[in-house]
Amino acid sequence: MSGITVACQGTFGANSQTACKAAFGDEAGIMFMRSFDAVFTSVENGLCDFGILPIENSTNGSVSAVYDLLRRHDVSIVKAVRIPIRHCLAGIEGADMSDVKRVLSHEQALGQCACYLKKNKLEQEGYPNTATAARYVSEQGDKEIAAICSEDCAKEYGLKIFKRDIQDSDKNYTRFICIKSCDESEELSGGKISIVCSLVNKCGSLCSLLQLLAENGADLTKIESRPIPDTDFEFMFYIDFVGDFDNMSKNGLFEKLRGSLAYYRLLGCYDEYSV
Repeated sequence: MSGITVACQGTFGANSQTACKAAFGDEAGIMFMRSFDAVFTSVENGLCDFGILPIENSTNGSVSAVYDLLRRHDVSIVKAVRIPIRHCLAGIEGADMSDVKRVLSHEQALGQCACYLKKNKLEQEGYPNTATAARYVSEQGDKEIAAICSEDCAKEYGLKIFKRDIQDSDKNYTRFICIKSCDESEELSGGKISIVCSLVNKCGSLCSLLQLLAENGADLTKIESRPIPDTDFEFMFYIDFVGDFDNMSKNGLFEKLRGSLAYYRLLGCYDEYSV
């Protein structure tokens, strides 16, 4: 897809850059943003055509901030891609593993390597992105700090790799979603459907919702709850399911959801790819 611009959080070497290439090809132009919120805003305001964001990892779970931002911004999910994540520990040239006292990386990456970090008694420091952590280590020239990042990222910033494949699981995948500004006139298609909703406060509300989805052939793949700010333990539910969108529409599923829920929004109908 040539001629398009995609917003990614981080900098060169970030896993979001890898996901962008997998989703849109090498010809897509990438604009790096400082935060997840900036990715959403750049898409919503038309600065970028698409945005790409990590939403869950097979080892360390959901990226909560992205779920919260999905509700706050007027965007749709148009595709998703799953990529394998392999982490290495990298520091400056001239340093040895024995020099390292403190490790910098994104909280998700630190969580995905928790066993290795605990075993080696390494201090941890959260950083906005794996690539920005690697860049910082490169710039500081301090033997006592290292970054958790990809091998390509370590090479990008001239870092020495102390140890490869330090993630807790060999089957470590991150799912990225691709977002664009909402267009109600656009025809929806794809095998996966995502919604966000809140329930009417009465007994059996969640059970009724799940039963309605099941009756319409929805195969649930994910349900995530997030607290609603300034409420007394009330929650938003983010639900992913597989099904025939056209048939569900004809059978009135989405109108029934709109009429029976306290809040409802269709986040997207899209295809998901694995790399």
